[in-house]
Amino acid sequence: MPKKGPLSKETLIDCLRTHIAQGRWPEQTRLPPERRLATELGTTRGNLRQALAVLEAEGMISRHVGRGTYVGKPPAGDNPPMQFLTRSTNPMEIMEARLTLEPRLAGLAALRTTASEVAEMHRCVQKSMSAADIRTYEAWDGNLHRTIAEAAHNNLLLSMFNALNALREDKLWGQLKNATVTAERKETYSAQHRGIIEAIEARSVVDAERRMRRHLETVRDDLFSAAASFEE
Repeated sequence: MPKKGPLSKETLIDCLRTHIAQGRWPEQTRLPPERRLATELGTTRGNLRQALAVLEAEGMISRHVGRGTYVGKPPAGDNPPMQFLTRSTNPMEIMEARLTLEPRLAGLAALRTTASEVAEMHRCVQKSMSAADIRTYEAWDGNLHRTIAEAAHNNLLLSMFNALNALREDKLWGQLKNATVTAERKETYSAQHRGIIEAIEARSVVDAERRMRRHLETVRDDLFSAAASFEE
């Protein structure tokens, strides 16, 4: 009898959704370690990571570096330091921090990324462009940037990125994005995202960093414009 291959990504995602919906892993419980879960589901760890990234973008799970993957979003009060940061910072400070960190992550990704990670980057762009609402668009946009951060293969920098990315859940950030993300800007951001991925695929560290910096500067300028309209 021929040996069965690993589950397709779509089948794997549906399988995980079913397990969660049927309560195999209750809300706020930790999923099994990736190696064990991949074996149980008959797939590879690479495919499993991509499927988990989709579920995270959909809000079905949350992943924490050093702690594991949990069903549902983190409960309120789960991370007091992050709550303090949310109260003490603002979107413009977040963008300054992103401009410091993410270009370097893109450069490292150009050195270290895998073919499956690049494929996931392209998929995130496609999903973001077909998103029916801002919340879904933001989820896939965040997932793209996280995939690039993961492709840098530096756990400490990834932890710093995750802290910044979590701040994008703030209410004010959501209001600014609602005012900022128009159909025209989505096209602009999508083109910039594709350019970043192309530079990463080409293993061009300098170009990947430059393109990521330009993209974030565009987002920052759009946010400034939206914030100014709130103050008028």
